[in-house]
Amino acid sequence: MFDNKEPLKCDPPGTFREVIAHPGRHDRAIEKAVIMEHRFAFFFWMKWKRELEKRNWLEQPAPTLVTIDWHRDLAPPPDDQKKRLMKLKDANLSDISNYVWAQFEQTNDGHILCAAWLNLIGDIILLKNSAGEMQESFSDAGGNNHTIFEFREYNRFEDFVCSRNDQNIFLDIDLDYFIHGKGNVFYPGTFEPYSEEEIKSVVDYGHPVFKHILPNIDGLTLAQEPSYCGGIVNSCYIMKIVNEQLFDEQNDWKHLKEK
Repeated sequence: MFDNKEPLKCDPPGTFREVIAHPGRHDRAIEKAVIMEHRFAFFFWMKWKRELEKRNWLEQPAPTLVTIDWHRDLAPPPDDQKKRLMKLKDANLSDISNYVWAQFEQTNDGHILCAAWLNLIGDIILLKNSAGEMQESFSDAGGNNHTIFEFREYNRFEDFVCSRNDQNIFLDIDLDYFIHGKGNVFYPGTFEPYSEEEIKSVVDYGHPVFKHILPNIDGLTLAQEPSYCGGIVNSCYIMKIVNEQLFDEQNDWKHLKEK
């Protein structure tokens, strides 16, 4: 086993991180993390929650997670994993990255409730393409309650997010949301990417839900998940449109340029 040369600075494999201006508070920056495999979002949520606490920028017990995903990535951690997760509370970034890579499910569906177990995220609001509308609760290691709100209708999702008073938000977008069908590369012919117009109808900084989220965002994760987008070409196609809906060619927020 090899130790990372810079355990306090390293990013997980298959990720690309950029520091960008805050879209609503101009006195600080946030990070945009592009991740190949969705489970590595956990790494960034832990890093960002630590930073918010360190700088006294956390205005609620934990940031609300607003996630857009085809699937319900809400597999609960088993008891043995809960015990191992507790050891990450003081771990360096290298150890966190290695743990996520080696110990999280390769299906990339357990990271959200693992994060909730450590109170890295608070309530969870999911816009999805699978199963019906649901609401349930999850208790973390400290006995804190997290409510999970799941929506399939965009308008209901938007109205609900806008009705809340979240001061800290992690925005998480899994690109496989923008697939008609299941998108798994092992089932060719069963999927088709959203059209450009369909993608833009979901991700648009002019929509009320984005006007509500962006001033309170503390980090953005974009999961490429080519295995569930029908391959890397589809994933890159979707990524280009989603990114261009929010950012210009200089990686500046488009909505700030219009003010």
